[in-house]
Amino acid sequence: MSDIHDLLKAQTALLHERSQGLAFFEALRAHQLPKVAIVSFLRCLAVIHAILERRLSQISQHQAVRIHHSISPRLPFIMADLKVLDAASLPSVAPAMRAALDYADQILGETDPLILIGTLYILESSQTGALAFRPQYARCLMIAEDRLSYLGCHGTTTAIPWSAFFAELNALSLDAGQRERIVASAAACIACLGVVCAAVYPHSPGDLKYHAASINVEAGEHAIPQSPIEIDLALRAGKAAWEQFPYLQQRYGVRGRRFTNSDSCWLVTLTYASRPELVTRALDWLRTVLAPRGIPTLILEAHVRAIQVIAPDYPEEVRLLTAFDPFLSDRDAERRKHFGADGKSPLIDAFDRRLQASSGLRVESAAELICSAWIDERSGVRGSR
Repeated sequence: MSDIHDLLKAQTALLHERSQGLAFFEALRAHQLPKVAIVSFLRCLAVIHAILERRLSQISQHQAVRIHHSISPRLPFIMADLKVLDAASLPSVAPAMRAALDYADQILGETDPLILIGTLYILESSQTGALAFRPQYARCLMIAEDRLSYLGCHGTTTAIPWSAFFAELNALSLDAGQRERIVASAAACIACLGVVCAAVYPHSPGDLKYHAASINVEAGEHAIPQSPIEIDLALRAGKAAWEQFPYLQQRYGVRGRRFTNSDSCWLVTLTYASRPELVTRALDWLRTVLAPRGIPTLILEAHVRAIQVIAPDYPEEVRLLTAFDPFLSDRDAERRKHFGADGKSPLIDAFDRRLQASSGLRVESAAELICSAWIDERSGVRGSR
């Protein structure tokens, strides 16, 4: 083994051993670990994996790239488990989520991507332990072992990806300072996982809340509804808005869908504002965030209208019927200012016919989206086109 692997193994062995004495693992071994604790643990891992994997995918440092490519992404496995466990209906242990988010910030702040190998090493080495505990997790969750994807994801073939990972570790050319920082990174990861495990079990009822990162692992920490009914409404509206514009899937993929979901939850919480103008002000701000990122205000309008359309299915959510009206009225006035009484550019239909007749990729509503981006730019939202 390379000296970095030997060093990592030696320096983290005691930390691994101590973690096994946590109440989390005692309850797991006794088949008494609650489902909400396991779901919260998986959500925390999802946050860490999402940030780490995205960070590593954006770098060009050749040694880090080789290490990253030697293993498959783990986030899809965790997301599959959360779906199997119907996790959307469960709250999270908030202190554990906070610890995961704080650690994710550390990952984002690391200036030398090679140092993240320490984090990757810990997460990969944990798969050996996860495989050993897989029967206990399954029994606590009352499901068949083979329905779990992330925990011991390679099953009896775990040694194969480990070998590939070790081969890349062996090939690393590191100076003493890099080795020291990689070991420190590994220790920080173990410390974070220890905090997470200690937080998820045992926890108090007051620690449970619905969390933005449980809707979208990259959403950070922002307000979302604390009612499962409102979350259901928000997710339905997000789905409707997403499907109305196939452009979103074409450009942003699965990651964009997750942000649509968390944004939808935030939009619902806006309607609790004490004054209507606060809702409009917040939407005006969101417009300046989304439009320069390729999401014209037309899409935001469609999203809040979707919430209004679905709201009658939830009689107790009557405030949602009118909370967005001032913002929508402002957008209608904006269009009339530029295009006259009907608020629609006469070029949209002509552009759409030509775009649909062209060869190559076709984007539905392309002309309308381009027109909305033009209005955003003319209305002072810089970088919208």
